[in-house]
Amino acid sequence: MMKEYTDGELVVQWNPEKCQHAGECVKGLPKVFSHDSKPWINMQGASSEEIKSVIDRCPSGALTYKKAGSAEEGERNSAKIKVVKNGPFLVEGDCPLIDPEGKDAEVRGPYALCRCGGSRKKPFCDGTHIKIGFDDTL
Repeated sequence: MMKEYTDGELVVQWNPEKCQHAGECVKGLPKVFSHDSKPWINMQGASSEEIKSVIDRCPSGALTYKKAGSAEEGERNSAKIKVVKNGPFLVEGDCPLIDPEGKDAEVRGPYALCRCGGSRKKPFCDGTHIKIGFDDTL
């Protein structure tokens, strides 16, 4: 379920189902993103530009943003898939996910796909590769 946070200028959207817990948000702006706070996103902790800059580093696409009052997120680039050493496949851009029955799963990039086989949110990465010591050289 998508959750939204706003400061009146920017709307931050968080999709916990896509989150792989890479921690880019928490490390990047701890005054905004803190798992020890309720709500965990404090939109008054930094400027909109600083918040957007950190969200742009979110590898899974669990965090996105849009201008307040805007219906859609900003335009996406063409799709790319990056292989992360000992980690997931990072899907960037407007790349639809198709389910095993061939139907559009109504998920668009960016998102991170599990490569280790251990995720509890398959096909998405949940960070399990770190816990199990996944090594892509074997």
